[in-house]
Amino acid sequence: MMKLEYEIGKEIAKNCPFGFRCLLPSTAVLLLGTAGALLLAPVVVPAVKKVGKSVAKATIKGGMTVYEGSKALVSEAKAELVEAPPEA
Repeated sequence: MMKLEYEIGKEIAKNCPFGFRCLLPSTAVLLLGTAGALLLAPVVVPAVKKVGKSVAKATIKGGMTVYEGSKALVSEAKAELVEAPPEA
């Protein structure tokens, strides 16, 4: 995989998209990756925030449900312990 990335980087370095020869093959890949990230960020960040918010809400709601269930279970167990006769 690294060899393929290196070969792609070499090809980009030969024909650098900015009109000059890139110093390192990885520089062109870095520049193109950064440009792509900057272009995609305004679209990706709000989508991730929306999904993350719904996941966080579901996690909190699930945690509250588990807490309430365990609370009821503990109160039932306490009631049974109080009612149970002591063992001899």
